[in-house]
Amino acid sequence: MKSLCALFGPVIFICCLGLTSQAQEKLRCPRSIATIGNSVMAEASKGTLLRVYDDLGCHIILEELPGRRGIASFNNSIVDGEMYRLRIVEPRYTRKFVRSAVPIFLVSGSLWRRPNSKGDDNLPTGHVFGIVWQEKYMEGRRGKVFNTVEEAFKSYEVGEINSFLASDFAVRHRISEDGFSIVPDQGERLMEAPIYHYLGEEFTPFMNFFSSYIKKHSPFALMEITDEIQGG
Repeated sequence: MKSLCALFGPVIFICCLGLTSQAQEKLRCPRSIATIGNSVMAEASKGTLLRVYDDLGCHIILEELPGRRGIASFNNSIVDGEMYRLRIVEPRYTRKFVRSAVPIFLVSGSLWRRPNSKGDDNLPTGHVFGIVWQEKYMEGRRGKVFNTVEEAFKSYEVGEINSFLASDFAVRHRISEDGFSIVPDQGERLMEAPIYHYLGEEFTPFMNFFSSYIKKHSPFALMEITDEIQGG
């Protein structure tokens, strides 16, 4: 038995070393991830994403970009992935991609109105450029486009618009910080959907580990706002 171990021990060691090397080679880390600039939701969740990547042994840089530029940067391989997107964005990807196997969290969005304002007033509805669900809703409607949701909030504050589209998280977060002099009423909820992490197809092995981590630990759970908190 001792002679067999002496004979085959080095072979076994070399095989194990080869398997370890292959595993490390397959687990290629993304380096840069696009996130929507000046987004309340992105700002609140980026620390969690960085911690998840650190736990998985990868260090990433988050690139803050306008909504559509993030898609273009991903398509042109300027960034390795996008922090989060709804699945409705997928037809806009021209690059092969991999989506997280599970959502990182659920998101909802609504039409918000100034209290006692009429739906048929002459003021446009504010929405953010590059946010796909908002752009789809605004097709054929009169709107005012902003680069960030914060710009829409400021326009609402000074009376340039009486209504706007926004994620419920962003509005509730601003309300919690007393950010509105006149708190808007939540109107029709227009969107409620899971949101996913996206990477280039070449990072599929890493995404498998990422998805398993999300499924096991639910690190983004605090990003989800229940109907009880939303008040409707």
